[in-house]
Amino acid sequence: MNFAKRVLSQATLGYFITSLPILGEDRIIAAPEGEGPTQVFASPNFKPQVLATGPGGCMGFAMLPERDDALFTITRFYPIFKSENAGIDLFQAQQGLDTPWVGKRVIDLPFVHRICVLGDGNRQWLVAASVCGGKAFQEDWSKPGAVYCTPVSKELNGPWGLEPILEGIHQNHGMQVSTYAGKKCVTIAGTEGVFALQVPEPGTNEWNTIQLLDHAVSEAKVADLDNDGDNEIAVIEPFHGNAMSVYKRVQADWQKVYSAELAFGHGLWAGTLAGEQVVIVGNRSGTKNLVCFRVVSTDPFDMEELVVDSASGTTNVDVIHTSQGECLIASNPEHGEYALYRVQA
Repeated sequence: MNFAKRVLSQATLGYFITSLPILGEDRIIAAPEGEGPTQVFASPNFKPQVLATGPGGCMGFAMLPERDDALFTITRFYPIFKSENAGIDLFQAQQGLDTPWVGKRVIDLPFVHRICVLGDGNRQWLVAASVCGGKAFQEDWSKPGAVYCTPVSKELNGPWGLEPILEGIHQNHGMQVSTYAGKKCVTIAGTEGVFALQVPEPGTNEWNTIQLLDHAVSEAKVADLDNDGDNEIAVIEPFHGNAMSVYKRVQADWQKVYSAELAFGHGLWAGTLAGEQVVIVGNRSGTKNLVCFRVVSTDPFDMEELVVDSASGTTNVDVIHTSQGECLIASNPEHGEYALYRVQA
């Protein structure tokens, strides 16, 4: 497995990058943790367009399944943890992508670090997680964060009252929309472990919380890495951790089946890429390499490590399906860029 790199654009303090269905097309969208624009790129030429001119401080995006002309964005989460004024803005299209979208603050939530939208087919919720409850100084982690939700209508007209659904989570850093026990859920990772929060049953507003792992995890991704029909959990552990590990459910317990060294692990993706089962993760210290762990054996479970890009200091990664095949996308602040990597045999 080899990777052919293409620089999408230069970016100062580029941080978050993902793929979203915007205006009828799957597009790459990226934004910085510092001040600066949100950019979008569409296949096949990937010409950058400005979706929003600011304010930056972006930790993530979320959009409704029924809408492709509006999205939620975390803003004003500036480095390093200067995030007392962070919150969630709603951006909506005015004239496609010919002019920047108009944004407005809809939720004030200091230290909000991850968001997503998920639902049960009839109802949708915006879920937001704060990495902490406040800081007296940069390394102060004494105040735990929490996970909140608010209902979202297709009309996006609020109200935006947040209700806590999981409290007491320190260094609350990882979030993924997934399924657990056949039910839609959001997985949350923090010092206290990894939790699956299942969406409320029809007629109720109660989120069912299931603890999957009980030790410190920075980021977690659920995927079937050995193709046996059951999901494993790939994690960075502990917070901004020094290991990428894979856990497999054996009867009632989650057992570690693989682990590899990282240095300030950040940005995690797990799943199928070009027909291979992989875990992608960045190192923000040490070599600062963006690496791909490819499954080479399922019994016993084993992986090999491949370097995707050297000294990139990658913050976040995702995979996008294009007319030219599947591609890895990454935000690489050490190279000052957003980049796309086409997988080659």
